[in-house]
Amino acid sequence: FSLFKPLGQSRAAAMAMGIMNEGYFVGRKELTQWIRDNFEPSFQKVEDLASGVVYCQILNTVHPGSVQMSKVKMAAKTEVDYLHNFKCLQAGFNRKKISQRIEVEKLTKRSFQFNMEFVQFMKCYADMHLGSATAPPPSAEAKENSLPSRPAAAPAPTPAAKRAPPPRDVVSSGARRVGAGAGQQAGKAA
Repeated sequence: FSLFKPLGQSRAAAMAMGIMNEGYFVGRKELTQWIRDNFEPSFQKVEDLASGVVYCQILNTVHPGSVQMSKVKMAAKTEVDYLHNFKCLQAGFNRKKISQRIEVEKLTKRSFQFNMEFVQFMKCYADMHLGSATAPPPSAEAKENSLPSRPAAAPAPTPAAKRAPPPRDVVSSGARRVGAGAGQQAGKAA
């Protein structure tokens, strides 16, 4: 008998993404490029996410069929259309048991801060479920700043080198071996 209900995978993953998760430290330019590369080629500003269309596309990419994309108003221009799209997004969150709160009132007002935080959550969620499949290719600047590749490891010893015995000390009768301890000498004298 357990006092706790097991969490669904989506809910557990959402709860694992605390505010200090590295996904919340992704910059505006990187997010804009990620959206352009994967969802909306003409995307310009974070505030444009207020329509809810891109959020629906992200969730539908992570969980195909979770959002009824035929109901999403792709050319949304009014706040009424934005609200409709966020209802579709919320329905997708509910289907997948994602417990993240969607602050529709603030997101639809084209607030940079709230849309930035929410798109950071969505990217982090997508990366957790899809890996780097939705991540944009590294920029030329990132390639230039990357560390040089490691030099090749030293070649493995040849079989002949493995079989060669270690050098031995030459011991003649009556001669003392190099490195013999005083204790060994005391034993011979007794």
